[in-house]
Amino acid sequence: MNNLQQENTEKDMEKINNLFHKLNLEGGSLNNLSPADVLQITTHALQSNESCADEELVQTFLQKLLMMNYRARYIKNKETSKQDQTKQGDLFEARSENVHDVFEIMSLSNKGTNRSDRIHPMDVQMAVFLCADDFLKQLMVTKLSQCQYALPLLVPNPFTHQTEFPLWTFRQINKSWKTRNPKNETISQTQLIYKAQTPMVFFFRFDSVSSSKSELMNSLINEKHNTFFHRNCPGSSRSRVLMDGVVEIAWFCPSGKDTDQFNDCVAFCNLHGDAGDHEKQLQILTEMSSVNVVLLAQLNRNSRSAKTIQNLYTNTKPLIFLFTEDESTMIKTGKGKYKIGMKDRNQSEVSENLRRAINDCLSESSSTFILEDLSKHSDIRVDEKNNEDCRRGREAAQSMISLLVEKDLIGIKESILPHQGKMNSHDKHEKMFFIKWLGNLLDEYTSADLSDIHHKYDEKWSKVLKLKEKHDQSKQLIAEQTELERISEDLQAAGFGLEHIMREIGQIYESCSSVKKNKKGLQVHFSSLPSLAAEMMISGFPLELMDGDAVHVPLIWISAVLDELVKKLGDQRVFVLSILGIQSSGKSTMLNAMFGLQFAVSAGRCTRGVFMQLVKVSDEMKTQMKSDYILVVDTEGLRALELAGKSTKHHDNELATFVVGLGHLTLINIFGENPSEMQDVLQIVVQALMRMKKVRLNPRCVFVHQNVSDVTAGEKNMEGRRRLQEKLDEMTKLAAKDEVYDADRFSDIIRFDVQNDVKYFAQLWEGSPPMAPPNPNYCENIQDLKKTIISHASQSDGIKSKDLQYRIKDLWEALLNERFVFSFRNSLQQGLKKKFDDKRKKHEDTLYKKSEELALKFKGKGNNEETLKKEFDLFWKEWMEMIITDNPKIKDIDIMRDVREMLSKVYESAPVDHWSESSEDNNIFTVPSYSDYAIYKTSKKGKFEAVKGVYKAVKETLGYTQTLSPEDEAQIRSLVADVAQKTNEMIKSFKISVTGYNKSYIQQVTDYIKARILAHEKGVKYVFKNEFFMDLSYCIFQKETEMITEQQRMFREANDPVLYLEKKREEYYSIFQKYCKGSTSAAIFGEIICQKLKEPIEQSVYKKTAKDLTDEIKSNSAALNGNRSKLEKHILKVLAKEEDFGKYINYIHNPRDYFKSFIRDEVSQYIKDNFSVSVFPKMKENIELLQQKIIKAARESTECVQANRGDFGLWKKNFTQKLSAELIFSEQDLSGVTHRDVEDFNILKDVITQELPAIMSDISRRFNTNTFPVNLDQDFRPEEILISHFCKCCWAQCPFCEAICTNTIENHDGDHSVPFHRVYGIIGVCFWKTTNLSPWVCTSCVASNDRSFHHDASDNTVLYKQYRTAGELPYWKWFVCRFQKDLEKHYEKTFAGSGKIPDGWRTCTKQEAIKSLDTYI
Repeated sequence: MNNLQQENTEKDMEKINNLFHKLNLEGGSLNNLSPADVLQITTHALQSNESCADEELVQTFLQKLLMMNYRARYIKNKETSKQDQTKQGDLFEARSENVHDVFEIMSLSNKGTNRSDRIHPMDVQMAVFLCADDFLKQLMVTKLSQCQYALPLLVPNPFTHQTEFPLWTFRQINKSWKTRNPKNETISQTQLIYKAQTPMVFFFRFDSVSSSKSELMNSLINEKHNTFFHRNCPGSSRSRVLMDGVVEIAWFCPSGKDTDQFNDCVAFCNLHGDAGDHEKQLQILTEMSSVNVVLLAQLNRNSRSAKTIQNLYTNTKPLIFLFTEDESTMIKTGKGKYKIGMKDRNQSEVSENLRRAINDCLSESSSTFILEDLSKHSDIRVDEKNNEDCRRGREAAQSMISLLVEKDLIGIKESILPHQGKMNSHDKHEKMFFIKWLGNLLDEYTSADLSDIHHKYDEKWSKVLKLKEKHDQSKQLIAEQTELERISEDLQAAGFGLEHIMREIGQIYESCSSVKKNKKGLQVHFSSLPSLAAEMMISGFPLELMDGDAVHVPLIWISAVLDELVKKLGDQRVFVLSILGIQSSGKSTMLNAMFGLQFAVSAGRCTRGVFMQLVKVSDEMKTQMKSDYILVVDTEGLRALELAGKSTKHHDNELATFVVGLGHLTLINIFGENPSEMQDVLQIVVQALMRMKKVRLNPRCVFVHQNVSDVTAGEKNMEGRRRLQEKLDEMTKLAAKDEVYDADRFSDIIRFDVQNDVKYFAQLWEGSPPMAPPNPNYCENIQDLKKTIISHASQSDGIKSKDLQYRIKDLWEALLNERFVFSFRNSLQQGLKKKFDDKRKKHEDTLYKKSEELALKFKGKGNNEETLKKEFDLFWKEWMEMIITDNPKIKDIDIMRDVREMLSKVYESAPVDHWSESSEDNNIFTVPSYSDYAIYKTSKKGKFEAVKGVYKAVKETLGYTQTLSPEDEAQIRSLVADVAQKTNEMIKSFKISVTGYNKSYIQQVTDYIKARILAHEKGVKYVFKNEFFMDLSYCIFQKETEMITEQQRMFREANDPVLYLEKKREEYYSIFQKYCKGSTSAAIFGEIICQKLKEPIEQSVYKKTAKDLTDEIKSNSAALNGNRSKLEKHILKVLAKEEDFGKYINYIHNPRDYFKSFIRDEVSQYIKDNFSVSVFPKMKENIELLQQKIIKAARESTECVQANRGDFGLWKKNFTQKLSAELIFSEQDLSGVTHRDVEDFNILKDVITQELPAIMSDISRRFNTNTFPVNLDQDFRPEEILISHFCKCCWAQCPFCEAICTNTIENHDGDHSVPFHRVYGIIGVCFWKTTNLSPWVCTSCVASNDRSFHHDASDNTVLYKQYRTAGELPYWKWFVCRFQKDLEKHYEKTFAGSGKIPDGWRTCTKQEAIKSLDTYI
């Protein structure tokens, strides 16, 4: 290096150091700037800086870049602007004496002063790039790509003097474009850009030229956007110091339209500076390019570049010359060689010439460029190869990916999971590189298959649309739709990314946690896995909170990860920001732009489930925001297409309730102003917010209207806000009905400012994708929303990380408790129960204390009993009045009134007195036929309509038989029976005796009934009238009223403090007396313990006695000592003996209910008959056993305390633990009672031993046939245990005669089994188009070759022979003869004509009928 070169180098380094000093990047910051340094909520980040001081340029540039604002390159320098203005003013003042001399004034110049000190925008970008670590560089380049800016490809490092290729920064970028095939069909492609094989056009210049090369390239790629920064861009200056030698790359991506500049994706590389000074970059890129384009003033044989130009020209590679000082148009000088002059020519014309020349060259060239291949050049530094952490991370990731080769995407999880130990390396940077690499390589591995499936999906979807447009309802449409659904499922199954790996890790952790040992093949201990996930969250990776495929929150895993976060960060306070909106409405894109996050937004990778990501709050902002972090919760779209038809509404309600409950602020994202879409979202959101209001959570919400065409029109926005307010109020009223909540306006359920909490966003893209950059107005809207969020955060106290765990757990468990439309009412009822318990306990403990205080006044004063009684009664009265004031009485309930009101609201036309309590006409369980409830439907353009007129005529002329076939009748009867059983189980699950009655239970039950009816209608040829739903609902509640009322009575007695304490009045008086007589604390406390044990003892004795009694009944009862077949035989015998036609009909049509009723009657009668000889002795025996165990527990607890010199706390703990297996009794039950003076534990033991027999006697005295069932919870009663034993079996009935299947397994495999069938006429079946009841039996019909039945309302018939076979039972022939007149009256038909009863049947006597049961069953 000669002296001149050395001097120039030193000057250049001085400029570079000065630049870094101005930008505040000096001091060893090279490669040290990390994402954590810039992804924080800072004061600066909230400012919309269009100009700033030099030292703020880096912050401002990064802030705008991370928000995808391409104006990041156009930031003005405040100080330079002021200096320019000052200098101009000084010059003017110096010559002010000639202010009117235009020639002199216009000769003034500030040349050399106006731009010399200005920092070049690209120097800011490259300085940050050089100072950034690998992760921040990658983030920067990804954001530059999203801004449609050129990306650094080769970067000369002024400090190391090496040319660097930042391959790592390109790993996350993919590009999408559309092309046309020879058939003129549009082909869509999405490729990872580092491996995309495309033509590449390389631009470079020699010497100085008058035209801008970068500006010319922009006209080819996107003439409306400065992809490459050039000399005419805002803020440009000649003083750039870091751009010479930099090669940038950009891609033109066609849209598949005729207006595309190029027909395929083309890469464009741009070498900045004089190519003669950068031979290495020139050599590499000219070799790898498809077309070279050189810009120079004119050719000069004596120039230093002459030889290089000659070599390029003689090479076969296409070469285009652009001469800035030549006026000629485009000239082709040879194959692939072109000359284009630029002097005095229109820029557009030059661009068009150049475009044509490039297209001609590309059409003749097969050369393509793969960006990754640049790493093969040995004379450049590749970031991935020279970073040891990056290299090791890649090797570990590749070893996992190698397991997937040649495997089906859907099955790859099994291969990859055992090797997840590689994720737990010791070095933090290596670990993060490994995770990044794993995500990148998984995307690379799956991208081809996903692209192929997407292509298949698009093709199939187009076919389906065309068929629908033709109103084609053929089998072809059904087949195409089925295939489309299959491809959709393949698309979901094929998606496999880092989130799936982390999901599986979570599942491994939960699995290992449950068994407390490691999974076989796992290379690390499972307990270290949450720490890895916590580190990932701290490093900026999202963590899946809700599994999007299984719709499941892994609570154990999430809690463990949050625990690790607390260990690493402390129990920080977080503000939770969640978002909701329709799928693909830009939710994730908005969050990424706002906070620089990494939620998945690429095509085909819509968010599934719920993800959370941490955003750090800077120290300067913590005081203002009252939080250390913002937890951003991103969700999958509501009404997701892939969930269509799969309980979408329920899924959306669950999702909305979960994220709204979790968030302190929820962003409601609405794409455009589509009224129907808006209504769907608002309805879900309002209902979720209303639920939060009920559980005293008070989240806020902000509505974001995206893609609004004109966001500056104030009047239009005011109108939009007004419409939104009206719609929200409307949705509130609808939700209030569903939730049984008093609210008329949206403001009744949430604090909402329609002026400030509604945002209108510009369109995301400035132009048409794929080449359009993000709209700067969109970025400004993002900034405004960010300020609003910070404002909300400042008004919130946030939530501690530990408390967040409990919030997640409570929300999810509450969701799981409701199977359909979620409500927090059960949680409220549980809260109410706890409130009652706490209040009752508080009153009870207070009464003990007050009794003691009152007793102290009379202690030792010789008061007589009358005085004591009078004082206590006065004290008791005062306290009860206080308790009544403090505790409103639990009201009496009228279930059927509530049912009538609810049904009348559903169908306003239905009169309240539609049902008569005593009427059998509306008893849906015993109606002869369901024909009056059903109407056949006919298809018309895919929609079903009732057949008008036909139904009425059929009913009037032919009776019910022509409306529904026997099979239809049987199906409906089976539906009614099953719904009745399931609703019975549902009502039991409410546990009203524990939580109390709530009107919402009626809504939940009727919702279920409605859903079952709708599901049934989909598979049959008829629809139900509204009366079916109403009568079914009414009759079900009529059946369940007794149980609900009884459970509510138990709830009231247990939870109404007044009722509860009144029952204990005598106990309190007894304790009061003992206080007055001077009994020791130990003696008094012993009696208190006995009194508190009374209720648990009673419950335990009753339950044990009920269990023993159940076993005895199963052994001794003639009806109940066998299996179900024996019970059925017994029932039939009893029916025959009683000859009660009403009971027969009930048994025939509702066998399950009849069995239950029969069992209850049998058990009741057994208890009455055997109470003194069996039931009571059992109870006495159980009492005595329990008494012995309690006395033993008291003795052993006393011995333990004396041996260990313990206190009452130890005694209490021992005593309650020893009884825990026998009684529901804990330390908590004794927590409020004074025991400070209890020292003599022998006295305590003796008192319990002495007092307990009296307690037991009192329980025995009150034990009788009436109290026994009343004091037992429903589930523990003998009859319910026996019902569960006998009735959990198959209850399917023959469609022709309603004989019951005898299989003892519910939902069994294989055919139903009926050993003996019945006579058809028993269930009202008659001959076709007659009123003659049929005497046929299935057995004879199946054996016949000519007997047939009508499958539906048409004249089409099916042979009975094709149905299943079984035997005949003489019993039913006797029944038909005995009750002929009753059957004819009941069904309003006759056994006449073809339905005449065979004479032989009448010879069968009742005794023979009963005997036949023993013979055949």
